Amino acid sequence: MKGKLLIILKVFGGLTAFCLSMVAGAVFLLNTEAFQNKLLHRATRLLSEKLQTRVEIDSISIGLFSQDVNLYGLDVEDLQQRKMLQMDHLSVSVSLWPLLQREVCITNAAVDGVRAQIHTRPDSAANYQFIIDAFRKDSTKVKTDTVAADSTKKKEKLTLNLNKLTLSHVDVTFNDQGYHLEELLYKRKGSQQTATISDLQRSWVSHTKKGDVDNRLTVGNLILWDDGSSQRAEVVDLHFLTDNHLPRKNTGKPKRGFFDAGHFDVSANLKADITSIRKDSIVAAITQCSAVDRGSGLTVKSLTTKVLVANGVAHLSDVDIRLQQSQLKFAKATVQLPSKKQQRALAFSTSPITGRVILQDIARPFAPVLSKFTIPLSLRTTFSGNAEELRFDHVSVGTTDKLLAVSAQGSITGLKDKHQLAVRFHVNKMTARQNIPERIINQFPVKKFMMKQLGRLGTITYTGDFSVLYKKEVFQGLLNTQGGAIDFDLTLDELNKYVLGTARTKNFQLGQVMDMPDLGAIACKADFRFDISKPRTALMRRKKGGKLPIGSVDAEVYEAAYKKIKVRNVVAHLVSDGAVADGNIEVKGGRVDMLCSFSFTNTNEMRKTKIKPGIRFHKLSDEKRAAKEERKAAKKAAKEQERAAKAEERAAKRAAKEEQKAAKQAAKEQERAAKRAAKEERKAVKAAAKEAKRAAREAAKSSE
Repeated sequence: MKGKLLIILKVFGGLTAFCLSMVAGAVFLLNTEAFQNKLLHRATRLLSEKLQTRVEIDSISIGLFSQDVNLYGLDVEDLQQRKMLQMDHLSVSVSLWPLLQREVCITNAAVDGVRAQIHTRPDSAANYQFIIDAFRKDSTKVKTDTVAADSTKKKEKLTLNLNKLTLSHVDVTFNDQGYHLEELLYKRKGSQQTATISDLQRSWVSHTKKGDVDNRLTVGNLILWDDGSSQRAEVVDLHFLTDNHLPRKNTGKPKRGFFDAGHFDVSANLKADITSIRKDSIVAAITQCSAVDRGSGLTVKSLTTKVLVANGVAHLSDVDIRLQQSQLKFAKATVQLPSKKQQRALAFSTSPITGRVILQDIARPFAPVLSKFTIPLSLRTTFSGNAEELRFDHVSVGTTDKLLAVSAQGSITGLKDKHQLAVRFHVNKMTARQNIPERIINQFPVKKFMMKQLGRLGTITYTGDFSVLYKKEVFQGLLNTQGGAIDFDLTLDELNKYVLGTARTKNFQLGQVMDMPDLGAIACKADFRFDISKPRTALMRRKKGGKLPIGSVDAEVYEAAYKKIKVRNVVAHLVSDGAVADGNIEVKGGRVDMLCSFSFTNTNEMRKTKIKPGIRFHKLSDEKRAAKEERKAAKKAAKEQERAAKAEERAAKRAAKEEQKAAKQAAKEQERAAKRAAKEERKAVKAAAKEAKRAAREAAKSSE
């Protein structure tokens, strides 16, 4: 028995030694370069036949002892013999022992030098579709052949663990879009994961009505952290460029801002804490964000907010936006994200926005005229809108010293067409006290006229509307001042370069405002037109000199007072060439017209105004004579009508008096008749009583 056991052990030992030698030989054979290249050649030939295109791999290295695979020089063409995919190097290191627990553990994977050309067209399949189709057929066949056997077996899924991944020098062209990735580094250690993307670039062309726009987006670093309980993201050195190959919109237009979507040059940095990311929702907080557009000068120093995205709607909370000197805050905002698939359009609304604003912050991008506007303003409004319209409700703007206060609401419509773009606001009330109007005007680098007269207006209140349309601004409303109230309509014609409009007043202290003591209150209507064209006014300045506005005023004065003289129905005309303003006043009479001409050269020295009175005699014209006769006839007819009315009134009074007298007489007669009847009745009663007494006496006598 012992001998048999020894024989069995020897046989088993021999078989074991043979198997180990076979395995060792196989391992040695698999690790030889010749055998691996032979397998590589066969694999690439079968793959080329299967895909019906050229597939080449320069070499492959499989290290069974080092547990790694290296592939060099992959080259795949599409069915049109165009380079579709090229890869310089692929390296994968795998830990074999976890395979016993059905776990694929990749300790390190690296891909270097990837170049891909992907083409898609609406009328044909993508150039990579043949690869999907080829492997889809095999997967379908395998599934059909094994469905019965697999139905009785419980599948055990493999678990994939990736500890480190490196992608380097990746260039992908997708139609006319280009993508470049310098490096992606992913690491995993326990529950902690980090991913760093360096030098990510994307370039594409946008086709617009005005031509093609080149776009380029680069990200210096995109860093992602995940420790199992929270996630963080950081974007460093994001840079976005656009170029429409056209001059900037403000070229040759100094009043226009530098903001131009065709010439963006934006740099930004961002940090965010991500609470959760799911298929249909995101919960995150932007803890730091800054951006600057070098082309326009628009600068956002800081933006922080909390974000919740769910069901296509983004909910923002605790929003804080800071520009160079301005800060805006609002508690909540809702943004409906656009989606063509779900037929959902962009729409948004905010809770009240509050903040402190320095308009100088938006001067370079939007309004160079505000470049020196440094008065701090407090702001409060609610903001809502969509892709076509913006609305501002409950607007409250004022200076921090309360000298200026504005309450308004308005809208901006026609956002997609500059010719239809319209900014409309209704000012419920504006109040400007003390010297705040002069302070505001002094913030603008413009020529200033009649500033002393403005100061004499005192506290100013305004209610009205203003509209900013295509090459036109329209203002209208009621202005109340210390000198009186003015109802006005004002238009800035940016196309023809004129300021024109109408002003009306029932009682305005013109002399007080203009520093002309002899001139009293005035009730009038005035139409005015002033030239604001720089070339035209500059030419006139060179010829005439002067500092006055260039334009004209036509006025109808319903009532005015000069010294102790009061006049009515005065027609006034004023023309200024910039150096001298000449005016004429005419009070028309039946046969005598009162005339007055005047001129001045400086609105700040109106006391020096030269006034020349005059008189003009004339005969009545046929029209005036006919009008006079007509007035006389009308007056006579009115008197006759009045006389007839009075006679009719007297006759009516007499008739009423007679009727009243007759009624009174009838009443008296009726009263006398009633008295006579009562008297007769009393007599009859007395006679009856007397007769009854007599009868009683006679009866008494007869009984005796």
